Amino acid sequence: MWYENNEDENPRKAHSEAGTSAADPHEAKNPGHAQRPFPVNSDPTKAFDEDEPSMGGPATADEISSLKMAIKELDEKANVNYDRYLRALAELENYKKRVARERMDQMRYASEDLLREILPVVDNLERTIDHSHTDSDMHKVLEGVEMIQRQFIKALEKNGVAVLDKAPAPFDPNIHQALERVEDTSHPDDTVLTILQKGYILNGKVIRPAMVRVAKHP
Repeated sequence: MWYENNEDENPRKAHSEAGTSAADPHEAKNPGHAQRPFPVNSDPTKAFDEDEPSMGGPATADEISSLKMAIKELDEKANVNYDRYLRALAELENYKKRVARERMDQMRYASEDLLREILPVVDNLERTIDHSHTDSDMHKVLEGVEMIQRQFIKALEKNGVAVLDKAPAPFDPNIHQALERVEDTSHPDDTVLTILQKGYILNGKVIRPAMVRVAKHP
């Protein structure tokens, strides 16, 4: 009985001890940890920072002088870069004008090389004409004219001109223009029989098609 009376003597104390034993074991092992809670609305990662950021005061005279020097250097660099930009822009405009001028000169004097090749032909033609007035031998005059013709064709070839004068040859509507079609069974149908007028090609482009007579089968 004495044991039972002693157990019930202070039931609140027993209940309190039981509650304490059921608490968080971490608090029991570290009783001082619960007494240092983090402030409300604070960053836990900075809870143990010892160095607090100091609030900056008014700038000193040296700092203001350094800032002025830095601004001055930036202004100078900006002026140098702007000057370089203006010079580059002027050089670009001059380059455009020079290219346009050279292009106009090329277009204006595009026939200079051809003219250099033709001038000797013209000189020989004039000599032949002058010689024909004093020489009665027309055979020699004819030889001179034929020589001039060959020289003229050679000058054209040097400047990318090809002559269309081959016959017989297959008819090609890209380089031939049929002025006449005649019955001819000795050649295949649509064969160029005769060149009525020569054609010319400049660097692959047909300047004038050849005027031709074409064979056809009855």
